[in-house]
Amino acid sequence: MIKIWDGWVRLFHWSLVALVLLLFVSGKTGAGFYEWHKLAGEAVLALLLFRLLWGIFGSDNAKLHRLITNPVHGLKHIWHLITGTVSHYRGHNPAGGWAVIIMLLLLLFQAVTGVFIADEDELVEGAFYGALSYDLSDTLWYLHTLNGSTLLPGMLLLHILMPLFYYLRAKQNLILPMLTGNMAWRDESVAPLVRFAPWWVGALLLMCSSLLMGWIMRWF
Repeated sequence: MIKIWDGWVRLFHWSLVALVLLLFVSGKTGAGFYEWHKLAGEAVLALLLFRLLWGIFGSDNAKLHRLITNPVHGLKHIWHLITGTVSHYRGHNPAGGWAVIIMLLLLLFQAVTGVFIADEDELVEGAFYGALSYDLSDTLWYLHTLNGSTLLPGMLLLHILMPLFYYLRAKQNLILPMLTGNMAWRDESVAPLVRFAPWWVGALLLMCSSLLMGWIMRWF
């Protein structure tokens, strides 16, 4: 067994899963849950800010520049996956890296548009609702709704189905390493070295992200 993911990547991942689930449920349930929807969206922004900082100062395989590779490599990886000849990666593979980038951008778009709009009855308003013109806010509401009902669910479904496909085609369990941080390395090649950042760096970045986003969103 070798270490794949540090604790902060795993905490970010599962916290984001919980918040996105809360966002979908509260967004579909009705006006009584819109306040929860608003708070969850702002918490997502804090998490995304943390992930940005961790992608700069964190562990090697969490670095953002590691996620962005030549798109051709991503396509080749998908082909290798289909043919069952995919290699192991001590982190995100070329296709997975792009999937993560797209997912984070969709979530960022959803969360940012959310702070400038209100629900249909204007009972719950985003932190900066009223800062833009009514027409622009109305357009953002439409885009927020469109993204939340098409692109974002589609990307989430892909994230759910791909680990299953990996397990069936390549016999790689991608879920367990995100839970435990470790995986069995069965590749013939030697596992690449990865520098894992100290835990206190993540704690400091999470605290700074939460405080900064709390100040911006007027939590205190």
